[in-house]
Amino acid sequence: MKLAQQMYIAELLDFYGGMLTNSQVKIVRGYVDYNASLGELANECGITRQAVSDMLRRSIAKLESFEAKMGLVGKYHLILQGIPARAREITTDADKIEEITAIFTQLFKTLED
Repeated sequence: MKLAQQMYIAELLDFYGGMLTNSQVKIVRGYVDYNASLGELANECGITRQAVSDMLRRSIAKLESFEAKMGLVGKYHLILQGIPARAREITTDADKIEEITAIFTQLFKTLED
């Protein structure tokens, strides 16, 4: 799995992980965040590698389905991308634009936690 795809799945998990079971979250988080192998996850969870593979595939499909239906991650990125433009609407002072952008970007990043 490529790094960009891992980051995207991790982001989906941050937004929609509460809609998965604890086992599904553990498998996806272990695979994406900790780069654990299917064998390592199987040993950790006491199931077969095939079961881990199936759960991982189904869990990622669920996360992608949630995003397709709700679009929260996409909306979040649109908000982050729009911050500099909004800052320019408030002021023409370059220092203030950077300051406003930094404040709002940090505000939205704290919402992730």
